[in-house]
Amino acid sequence: MLLKLPQLRIFCALVETGSVVQAAKKMHCVPSNISTRIRELEESLGVALVNRDKQRLTLTPEGRAFYPQAQQLLKQSEECLHFFKPESLKGHLRLGALDVALNSRLQQIMIGFMQQYPEVTVSLSSHSSLPLMDRLLAGEVDMVVVDGPVEHPVLESRLFGPESLCLVTHCASLETFIEQVSQLTLYTFGEHCFYHVLIEDWLAAQQLEARQQCDIESYPLILGAIRQKLGFTVMPRSFIENNDEVKGLYCYPLDTLSSCDIYLVWHRYSASPVEKAFLSMVDEVIPAK
Repeated sequence: MLLKLPQLRIFCALVETGSVVQAAKKMHCVPSNISTRIRELEESLGVALVNRDKQRLTLTPEGRAFYPQAQQLLKQSEECLHFFKPESLKGHLRLGALDVALNSRLQQIMIGFMQQYPEVTVSLSSHSSLPLMDRLLAGEVDMVVVDGPVEHPVLESRLFGPESLCLVTHCASLETFIEQVSQLTLYTFGEHCFYHVLIEDWLAAQQLEARQQCDIESYPLILGAIRQKLGFTVMPRSFIENNDEVKGLYCYPLDTLSSCDIYLVWHRYSASPVEKAFLSMVDEVIPAK
C-alpha cells in the first residue's frame, strides 16, 4: 500500500504538538481525522507508531525511528514542488543530428545553450535522416537536425542551413567520370542515407549506372577508397569546404539535384520551456527567413 503525504504530515504534526487536539488545530481539521489518518498510516506500515494511552501520547520505538524518515520525505516532496524554478531551467534535452550537421553552427548553438543553461542536461546522438525521424516520432529524442523540408501533421520544422551536394571522385573531369562510372563503386553512408536516393536519381537522369553500391558508415574509409580509384560518392558541400580529408580529390557541384537543405524538427505541440529556450538560441544564431 502506498504512503500518502497527508498521512505523513499529520503524523509529524502529532509528534511535534504532542496531542491529537493540538495536531488537529495545526492541520485545520477535526481530531477524529487525525486519529483516522494515523491508523491508516500504521496499517500501511504494518506497525504501531503511537501508544494509545489516554493520559498522554507517546511514540512506540518504531514511531520514533519513523519520524525522521517522514520528515525527510516531506522535505523531499517540498523540494520537488520547487524543482522547476522560473529563473532556472532544468531538464534533459535529447538531440539527434546528421553527422554532417555536427560540423556546422550546431556546435556553436549547443555550446552557447550549455553555457547559458548549466542545469539542463544535453544529449546528442548522430545518424542519418530516416532513423532520426523515426526516433523523434517515437519520442526517443526531442529535436533532430535532418534533411528537409519536413512536412508532418504533428511536427514543426525550420530551416537550419542551406545545403547542396557534390560528386566526389578521383576523376579530373566529369567527362572522365562518365566514361569510367560503370567500372566504379558508389559509396553511400549507410542504407538509410538520403543522399543515396538523390545520387541514384542523378545517375538515372544521366543514364549512368555504377558497377555496384556499398554502404560504408565512415567518410575517411570512403575517401580512402576513392583515392585508390575504386569508386565515388556524394557529400554535402558544407562537409567538403575546408576539409583536409578531401584534398587531392575532385568535387563537382550537383546543382540539378533536389533540395537537401538541413532542417531543425521538433514536436509541434510541445510546451517544454527547455525546448523553447533551445529554439530561441537557434533563432539568435540563425535568424528565421
